[in-house]
Amino acid sequence: MAELSVVLISRNQAWNIARLIASCLAHTASVADREIILVDSASSDQTVELARQYPITVLRLHADQPLSAAAGRYVGYRHSSGRLVLFLDGDMELCAGWLDEALAVLASHPDAGAVTGRVVDCSPDDKPDVSAGPSAGALREVRHGGGAALYRRAVLEQVGPFNPYLISDEEPELCLRIRHAGYRVLQTESLIAYHFSPSRTAIATLLARRRRRLYVGYGQTMRYYLGTPLLWAYVRERGFALVPGVWIALGLASLAWSLISGGWGWLAAWLALTVCVFAADALRKRSLYRAAFSLVHRLLMLEGTLRGLWLPRPPAHDYPGRVDVIRRADQEGQVPQ
Repeated sequence: MAELSVVLISRNQAWNIARLIASCLAHTASVADREIILVDSASSDQTVELARQYPITVLRLHADQPLSAAAGRYVGYRHSSGRLVLFLDGDMELCAGWLDEALAVLASHPDAGAVTGRVVDCSPDDKPDVSAGPSAGALREVRHGGGAALYRRAVLEQVGPFNPYLISDEEPELCLRIRHAGYRVLQTESLIAYHFSPSRTAIATLLARRRRRLYVGYGQTMRYYLGTPLLWAYVRERGFALVPGVWIALGLASLAWSLISGGWGWLAAWLALTVCVFAADALRKRSLYRAAFSLVHRLLMLEGTLRGLWLPRPPAHDYPGRVDVIRRADQEGQVPQ
């Protein structure tokens, strides 16, 4: 068994894959017994061709099966052997020094099932100065990590790894199971990774996420948890997508009552309160656009949650996980200069 496995996932990320792999090779070198595995979700660009130039294992998922970030992580985990498993997304770059700190955290906190760090969203050409961030050593308990986190294999074997059928929200779902089993999820204040992503304040980004069905995971998870003690725990933590649904239901009830009674007072009150809430949000954020962005975001999350509730819930162990082995780490090769 290796000491550390690093599982990378990618899909059409040739623009960043070399930077990601190079950062992992450099910043995990302090662990002598480690393996790096890239799981690619049937990319149509040069991601795999670039990745195979590095001394890592490269797997490519077949396109004739459900593909998602969770599926890539699940397959990578199943092909790994490390006592600890670090997961990173294809649009990230691992930061220097974080891994050594995380290893120390796990060594000194046996009740920690996972440890993550701060992830900074930025453009590939405008990375912030890490030295300007919080000092290393600070630690806090969190509910979940993002796409970058280090897990104990023993804990994943106990609670189960990522659910490969979840299209989104797979990290909070896994970390809820970890915490429910009595373990903690810890976060360092030092930086674990840069995340190169489109602007999170653009409505076009929200619509692109909807096209990729990245809001259905909330509903999927709720359906998986039906009849289990985890359902209400998940709804309390991640059920914010349902709040607009409750408000819309109140509006529809007001409309129905107005039609039945012939009086429009209840509907008028609902409309007036809706306008007041939106105006208050715009004043608080000092931006009409940001208030509109938040409203659109919540409505898309609600729609995705409702869609996810209707999706089937096959057991994780039924995932086919068919891959082509493009390259094994022990094959001869040199790191590109």
